[in-house]
Amino acid sequence: MEWPHPREHYRILYPTSVRPRLISGEYERDVVDVSEQGMRVRLAENEMMEAGEPVEGIIRFRRGPDVKVAGTVVRVEGRDAAVHLDAGVPLKIIIEEQRYLREFHRGSAW
Repeated sequence: MEWPHPREHYRILYPTSVRPRLISGEYERDVVDVSEQGMRVRLAENEMMEAGEPVEGIIRFRRGPDVKVAGTVVRVEGRDAAVHLDAGVPLKIIIEEQRYLREFHRGSAW
C-alpha cells in the first residue's frame, strides 16, 4: 500500500497545551510538530521568516533534556514555518515524547 505523503521520519503533532518551545535569538516559538530531521514552528505575531533562512536554537521539551537544533526554513504557510534540521532531534527523544503524549492524553480528546 502506498501512502499519499511518505515521510522518512515519524512526526509528532503536539496539542497546543503541551507544545515544546524553540528558544532562538529574541524569540520563543511554539513547536507545532517535530521529527528527527524537521519541525514546524508557530511564528510570533510580528515575526517574518523566508524559505532558505537559517534557524538555530534550543528546543525545550516539557520533560526531558533540551535539544540544540540547527536547520533551514523550507517553507512558510501563514504563521507556521517548516524547518529542515541538519542538527536534529535524537530518535530516543522522539520516542520518549510519544510515550509522554500517550500517557498525558490517555482518555482525553486532543
